[in-house]
Amino acid sequence: MDKQLLIAAVVTAGWSPKEDDPLVGYTQGGSKATIPIAGKPMIAHVVDALAESRYIKHVIIVALDPNLSVQFSVPVEYLPDHGGLVANANAGIQHALEHRPNINAVLLCSSDVPTITPAIVDAFIEECLSTDHDVYYSIVERSVMEARFPKSRRTFVHLRDGDFAGGDLVILRPSANFDHQELMRKLSTARKSALRQASMLGPGIFFRLLTRQLSLAEAERRVQKIFEMRARAVPCPYAEVGMDVDKPFQLEIVRTELEARAADTAS
Repeated sequence: MDKQLLIAAVVTAGWSPKEDDPLVGYTQGGSKATIPIAGKPMIAHVVDALAESRYIKHVIIVALDPNLSVQFSVPVEYLPDHGGLVANANAGIQHALEHRPNINAVLLCSSDVPTITPAIVDAFIEECLSTDHDVYYSIVERSVMEARFPKSRRTFVHLRDGDFAGGDLVILRPSANFDHQELMRKLSTARKSALRQASMLGPGIFFRLLTRQLSLAEAERRVQKIFEMRARAVPCPYAEVGMDVDKPFQLEIVRTELEARAADTAS
């Protein structure tokens, strides 16, 4: 892998808390991204992992108020909230491509996967960019997730190849097609239901997923046809890319993990 690769990272930090959101009591009226874990805000752990990657040269944060004065280990660029996950991701990607025209790709990451490490980020980048696709989406097989975080209670999609959870790392090359924003928004809204997402990709995909006959290769081909770009699902051997924090017990899992890491570093 060419160590001269230039990658810009976009971290989405938007969050619309509701009274029944399970994490609302942990935010103290602020952003989910700023929930303290092992001595610093959750998003700072994510940015640290990205900043220490050998390939990532720029970090852009979308939808985090800069007035919160979160301390990061590297300079970051801030973009305002654009009103939703897809809109925020698209704004960050377009900003990176317009202002950093020499980059080879954009890595998109959520702010709630604080257990990722620089080594994991580098391994994902290297695996993705070893092939010629436009977009790469991380997935984690059930046995990998449950061996590493047995109490994470992730949601898995049942495919012919196995059971997979979605990861929170995505890589896009400048050649990626961004013309289908409305469908992307609908798919994002339904991201907690694989069957709802499959229904948006056509009745054939829905039926094959429902009967557990859908393969990764078939799903990739359908996505490529609909979005008119070369897409690849990338099974990751690192459960951390799928260990996002949506509920209090998941917050406690990552808090225990990161406090143990901090203690090991201090000893």
